[in-house]
Amino acid sequence: MIQQINPSEKVTTEVSKLFKVLKINQLLRAANIRKASGVNVQQIFEFIFLL
Repeated sequence: MIQQINPSEKVTTEVSKLFKVLKINQLLRAANIRKASGVNVQQIFEFIFLL
């Protein structure tokens, strides 16, 4: 059986891969962008980027 991937899920996956390749999380830390608790800063940044 061929598994179909939802286009929005594919975009989200590709953006996550891109952020890992570009090491965005390390850049955010270097820019001193941090949170004390809650959702990860990288997840918030990815969400804003996807919008």
